[in-house]
Amino acid sequence: KTWSYVSTVAKGGRPDTNDGGSSVWEPFIMAHENKIGYFYSDWRDKLHSQKLSHQESTDLLTWGPIVNDARDSNYTIRPGMTSIAEMGNGKFLFTYEVDKLQGFPAYAHQPLNYKIADSPFEFDSATPYPIVSANDNVTASSAPQVIWSPAGGKNGTIVVTASHEESFFLNTKYGDPKARIRVDSGHGVGYSRALQIIPSTDGKVVLVFNGGSWESHTPKSVTCGDYVIPGPGSSEDTISQCSNPLASSSEDYDE
Repeated sequence: KTWSYVSTVAKGGRPDTNDGGSSVWEPFIMAHENKIGYFYSDWRDKLHSQKLSHQESTDLLTWGPIVNDARDSNYTIRPGMTSIAEMGNGKFLFTYEVDKLQGFPAYAHQPLNYKIADSPFEFDSATPYPIVSANDNVTASSAPQVIWSPAGGKNGTIVVTASHEESFFLNTKYGDPKARIRVDSGHGVGYSRALQIIPSTDGKVVLVFNGGSWESHTPKSVTCGDYVIPGPGSSEDTISQCSNPLASSSEDYDE
């Protein structure tokens, strides 16, 4: 019901989309091994128009030094919008958009990249890969969100959403670049759609929050619905011990 100030992680200037700014924005927070990682897009490094950084804390009172997660030697290339998921093999998958990156289709204004590392605090040296569907060669673009579910097979399923279209990009081989497929989400285009596994559904049901396209000038509405991950469910509870809000529903989520 009430909030109290504890600490400040990073300070920046006013929001600005032009090179040479000093903003910090697009935060993502993750706990790992008794530490809190605070990830953000960072304009303050004069060697980069924008890079992705994080800082770590064990007490939320003091924060460690700035650690790089994604950056480019070309000043104008702008990685942004961190999203991270822990997979069933113990590794972490980090997705982000890259503005002004060349060599991709015209519709992909900010093609999505991903990295895989043993720790969410060690992405800087990991190899980046583009998110391109193997079934139809479509490049995911802009405002990613990623989750991993134990459902869908022995390796579980990575689900990535991008804001350039309504599809999801799925991978059931722990991020193998050649194993990603594009599927219809059943939900409209949305800017940074939020994804959450619904508890007590064997990992199969993803709750999808959608606020519409930020580029559209039509009236916006916030919607939510579900997406059922293809393949078998999993009894492994990696999500939550919370009660299932859909438990009273008679809908069958098995395929």
